[in-house]
Amino acid sequence: EAVEIVAVLGEAQTEGAMPGTAFAPHLARHGVTVSVDTLPLVDSVAATLRAGAVRFGAELIVMGAYRHSRVREFFFGGVTRSLLKSSPAPLFLSH
Repeated sequence: EAVEIVAVLGEAQTEGAMPGTAFAPHLARHGVTVSVDTLPLVDSVAATLRAGAVRFGAELIVMGAYRHSRVREFFFGGVTRSLLKSSPAPLFLSH
């Protein structure tokens, strides 16, 4: 029914070409209502995505999934792992 394509921007990043925006015209040609948005980083990327999904009323979160080294994930965590532990909507992940 509707798709929101989002990117989370940190303090050092500026708005520009956003990954995923190439999908918007394709979805729109098939009758899907598409919006493209940037979300400012609040606490963590995972927390920002959770809040955005709740705000949008998402019924499904589609995202890429990949893994960092074990040491990096131990200290910094990971978006994929965090959303797998707690997500406001079902996840569809692609690696």
